[in-house]
Amino acid sequence: MRKMLNLLLDEEGATAIEYGLIAALIAAGIVGATSALGDQVVATFSFIEGKMAEATTP
Repeated sequence: MRKMLNLLLDEEGATAIEYGLIAALIAAGIVGATSALGDQVVATFSFIEGKMAEATTP
């Protein structure tokens, strides 16, 4: 009975779950930011590539 009470009062598992949730939220934020900025980054590099091709064409 005492072991069951200790298991219910133990907060180490709850802390691990909280850290897991925080990590999941951070990962979701990174994925969202990457998705939102991805097209703009591709467009910028395409623009730079075009300008470099114009500058090096004889």
